[in-house]
Order: sequence, then C-alpha cells, then structure tokens
Amino acid sequence: MNNKNNDRPIIQSHGYNGSEPTRICPHCEQEKPLSDFGFRNMGDDKIRNQSWCKECRSK
Repeated sequence: MNNKNNDRPIIQSHGYNGSEPTRICPHCEQEKPLSDFGFRNMGDDKIRNQSWCKECRSK
C-alpha cells in the first residue's frame, strides 16, 4: 500500500461556518476560516495546515 500524500493536505478543523471549515488559532484564540491559515510541508510527503493564522504568523 502506498501511503504517499500526493500533495493533498491533511486538514485539521474545529467547525464549519456555513461556507468552509474553521479552526481556532492557538495564539489569538479566535475561530477563523481555514483560508486564514497557510499550509506547511512536513517533510515526509505530508502537507498540513499551519497551526497559527496568517495574521498571527506575520506579527
């Protein structure tokens, strides 16, 4: 069996706002849509969404 991710991200979400999944940023503790989070390559053929939102990461 091939466990390779094939560039499909592993999405970790908390809820749903009616149009897209949401998650809570552990830094600002606000629930935000997944589009407010980036993605990162985990180095083992896995891509995951960032834990901090883009706004907190840019500070």
